[in-house]
Amino acid sequence: MLSLSYKKLFKKLIDIEMKNYELMDKANISKSTFYKIKNNQNVTTDTLLRICNVLKCDISEIVGCVEDGGK
Repeated sequence: MLSLSYKKLFKKLIDIEMKNYELMDKANISKSTFYKIKNNQNVTTDTLLRICNVLKCDISEIVGCVEDGGK
């Protein structure tokens, strides 16, 4: 079974030298939602789109599909 991985998001944040709290502030993401992202849990499409708008990228640049257990 496939699940979502946000490794691409965290790599992108490192590449552009943006701190987690900066993204949370600019994309209006709560700490609990960001915690879900850090733990590869489900978040709303709206949340992902807000992140994409802040980072000026496509959703495929921040999310990937992986086999379960392959976080």
